[in-house]
Amino acid sequence: MQKARDGALSVERLRKQKLQREADAVNAKSRDRYVDFEDQQGETSSKLTDYFTQAPQSADEAVGEANATAGSVMPSATNDIVQKEIEKQSGLADAFTSQQAGARGRLRSFGDLLGGISRDQARDAGKIGQIGGFQQGSANVLAHELESAGQAGSGAQFFGDVLGGLGSIATTGGITARSKAGTLPGWLNGGKLGGLV
Repeated sequence: MQKARDGALSVERLRKQKLQREADAVNAKSRDRYVDFEDQQGETSSKLTDYFTQAPQSADEAVGEANATAGSVMPSATNDIVQKEIEKQSGLADAFTSQQAGARGRLRSFGDLLGGISRDQARDAGKIGQIGGFQQGSANVLAHELESAGQAGSGAQFFGDVLGGLGSIATTGGITARSKAGTLPGWLNGGKLGGLV
């Protein structure tokens, strides 16, 4: 019986250790998301800046775009002075657009990066909660396993009790039969025990 209880406790300990290792791995992955946060923010800023500075593919796409330049939507000029002014203003607009795209990328990079990490953190919290639920369920099952282990061998004990009872009945029956036949030793049949009584 003790061996069965020890086995149940050992299995429970192994289950708990496995579940705890899983939870620790999720926690470690979750913490690692914040390692080199500034570098990650820089990468996010670059990606956003590139996204905001992408030139439209055609004039049709440029209509309504925030980063459209005047030169991309204006018809071409025939006068050299007008053409140079368009190029100058287009260059200024491109520089301003690039500067604004960089500023916007830097501004949004923190929120975008932190939002992405927070979303992943929420998933991790759900996984850790699920693992905690498994640990609780495992602990609940342990009580039933220990109860079952406590009853291990009870069938053999019952069989032994039955045999012991049958032996008592046989002994009583044998003594009763010999008593009626008068073949019991004197000390069992009310006689003196070795002359002491």
